Amino acid sequence: MRCGVGARRANPLVRERLTTLALAAGALALFYLLVFPKPQTAQPSAGLPVSTDARPEGYLAIWRWLAEEHIPRITLRYRYTRLASLAPRPSGNVLLLTLPQRLPMRAAELLALRHWVAQGNTVLIAAALDDAPLWTLDRYDPLELKDLRRLCALRFTPIPETHAATAPSRTIHEILARGPLPLLRGVGTLQSVRALPARTWQAHASGTLTPVVLARLAAGGAPALWLVPLGTGQIIVSAVASPFSNAGIALGGNARFLANVLAWSRSPDGAVIFDDAHQGLTNFYDAAAFFADRRLHATLGWLVLLWLAFVFGSQPMRVVQASQQALDEKDYIEGSARYLAAVLRPEQIGRQLIEEFIAQVQQLAPRSDPWQWLRANSGAPERDCHALEQFHARLSAGSRVNLMKLQSLLARFRRQLT
Repeated sequence: MRCGVGARRANPLVRERLTTLALAAGALALFYLLVFPKPQTAQPSAGLPVSTDARPEGYLAIWRWLAEEHIPRITLRYRYTRLASLAPRPSGNVLLLTLPQRLPMRAAELLALRHWVAQGNTVLIAAALDDAPLWTLDRYDPLELKDLRRLCALRFTPIPETHAATAPSRTIHEILARGPLPLLRGVGTLQSVRALPARTWQAHASGTLTPVVLARLAAGGAPALWLVPLGTGQIIVSAVASPFSNAGIALGGNARFLANVLAWSRSPDGAVIFDDAHQGLTNFYDAAAFFADRRLHATLGWLVLLWLAFVFGSQPMRVVQASQQALDEKDYIEGSARYLAAVLRPEQIGRQLIEEFIAQVQQLAPRSDPWQWLRANSGAPERDCHALEQFHARLSAGSRVNLMKLQSLLARFRRQLT
């Protein structure tokens, strides 16, 4: 019997604890969904165009080649406003910039980059326009085309698919060099791997700068490589991004072209700078990258689980409160008396007690004076009658009296009257 009673008592506790656990977990889940940004779906098989990535889409091959040639190299982990302070000298440096970017450039960065180029530096832009590496799968941003136009005076418009040359997935299309220029010495063709279907773009000159076409696509003849002078520096724009990757640098004349760019534009002590910051490798606080980091969400998840285990596992169960029982007459009277004693002043209580007693006396002798009637008929001693009159006079004047003595005196009178 005891086991059965204990089980019946424990069941409400278990149900209450499970309900509390479910509601707490639901509240935390709702808070997580509403407040925290969610990590973006990553492509585990695709590399990033950064100097530390050894996958086919990375630039680690170029990074190691520069080390073997004893060419200074720098990984840019800050925005372009810090570019001038990181370079070993103010001019004669080459920046490898890849588009589209994971961390878009700001307006202040664009101005700083143009100023840096005008001081005698070179920017080699590898823009994934006519090719589509795997890392560009979810990165198309029309605003970057506007930034590219403001930077190098080239406006890109998409060619309708009915007029564009179609190319199947994983095809290698060639870029034919145009004339015996220093940048193209020994370069027959540049080759690009199109991993995904890509649109074809047509470039138009805009602004005061005059881009020079260096090479065209073999299929269709559209321009694909430009040289844009800016101040004492220059910007080289490639409509394909994969020729400088680990998988593409050995194809065709890609390596020869990169070597020509460095030999023609880099000073003897100038550095080759890899723009890793705008591809996600930063040394500054990035709120979007911080909240998108899976390690943050995993840490928060473990903390929540440990907190729930502590609260609902180690804390003692509270005792089940018995159902409320009705008060008996004694408890009711005592509670009423305590309430009245808390809200009424002592002189008010005393005056009310005497007035209720006088009212009872007047019911016994309606036409008589209550004080004279008490002296003649109550049987109480004269001193009690005098004391009661004194209590009444003091209470009528607003003075405080001893309520215990008054209650005892009235009790004696009531016993005499009954």
